[in-house]
Amino acid sequence: MTAETSGLSGPSPLQSAIEECLSRHHLRDKKLCVALSGGRDSVVLLHLLGASAEPGHIRAIHVDHGLHPESPKWAGFCAGICTTLAVPFQVCKVTVPHDSGLGLEASARASRYAALADALAPDEVLVTAHHRNDQAETLLLQLLRGAGPHGLASMPECVRRDGLVIVRPLLSMPARVIREYAERHDLQWVEDPSNEDRGLDRNYLRQEIFPRLEHRWPAAVDSIARSARLAGEVTEMLDALADQDLMILQAGNRIDAVKLGRLSGSRQRNALRRFLRGANLAIPSERQLKLLLDTMAGAGADAQPLIAWPGVRVRRYRGQLWFFADSADPQPHGSDPTDYRWNPEGPLDMGAVRGRLIAQACVGEGIAATFGDAELIVRFRQGGESLRPAPAAASRHLKNLLQESRIVPWMRGHIPLVYRGDDLLAVGDMWVNADCAAGPDEPGMRIVWDNHPAIR
Repeated sequence: MTAETSGLSGPSPLQSAIEECLSRHHLRDKKLCVALSGGRDSVVLLHLLGASAEPGHIRAIHVDHGLHPESPKWAGFCAGICTTLAVPFQVCKVTVPHDSGLGLEASARASRYAALADALAPDEVLVTAHHRNDQAETLLLQLLRGAGPHGLASMPECVRRDGLVIVRPLLSMPARVIREYAERHDLQWVEDPSNEDRGLDRNYLRQEIFPRLEHRWPAAVDSIARSARLAGEVTEMLDALADQDLMILQAGNRIDAVKLGRLSGSRQRNALRRFLRGANLAIPSERQLKLLLDTMAGAGADAQPLIAWPGVRVRRYRGQLWFFADSADPQPHGSDPTDYRWNPEGPLDMGAVRGRLIAQACVGEGIAATFGDAELIVRFRQGGESLRPAPAAASRHLKNLLQESRIVPWMRGHIPLVYRGDDLLAVGDMWVNADCAAGPDEPGMRIVWDNHPAIR
């Protein structure tokens, strides 16, 4: 980057902050995409980067939420700035749901980051203009919401979230320095009228509370931001401890409830929150987390309790806690009796829960090839099914085989049963009916069942 001077030699504090941040996080050679709202802070950030970044390493993106009649003009204003700075520009229009249950501000933020995640290339880094005052406001909001250390850590300088790498190079800089830069360079920006709405929590803090705090304690913003940084250091240690615990507790989307119960209560909660964040699942409230731990700890060995909070469902089976996003939970799908017709020359895709069937030619195993020379039918359990699981075995009820194999109850109704006519040939890729199996040196058809949730 080149040095921008203001009557003195050397780079400005803002440029130094950007340079040091990018170096600290090994991002100097990355392509940068500025989140350009059109407000003063993002305009300053773009002005700094646009004048100093390598050609082809920076572009800007504006998210039009469509929540204000003037929003098309704001997008046009951003386009004009980018034209002046010769920076490539993109507009993303989103529809913000008003009934998400998150509140309009949080719903707009979720829609914005989802759009940005879709718009950015895999090798791009999203750069935002958050500064020290934003950090202080965030910590105070989190404190008022009763947040723990991760919430009080507020915004990290660099984070990976929802498929994005987000960096905030001005996070250490006070709003005053950014304002002075904008005025010194005669920069223009847009003012969002919603910033004056004191009914929004952040605006109320910014306009009513912080001026009073700074009048009584002039260094209030600096002190609060420093607390956020220190809380961030604490969360790093908590995450490291949770990672150690999860190496023992976690297998895929499940947690060993017995081993979890051997930890202290604080370590249990710390490990579960870390697990949920890593799985992109909603973090429960303190009350919901207590209910989860109390219910699962008190459940009998044969019990199958269910605990849920918005977006997440947790089941227990044979000492394991299974976590599902609502959209991926197998149970609500029920036991759909719909049959599938399957030509084994190609795969059969049955959806996210029931997965996919593939037939592979083989010799001496699987279903005898003669059974695969016609269209097959794939059904699901209705009760009473039986087969011989091995040549020397007697006929067994499928219900008993599934129980003995410790197949989780919620997946038993989703296991594909492959038929030819009324003959049950195979149960997923677990059992082949010995009455239909290929003999030694006989051409066979191996069933592969994949792309489904874990079954045990």
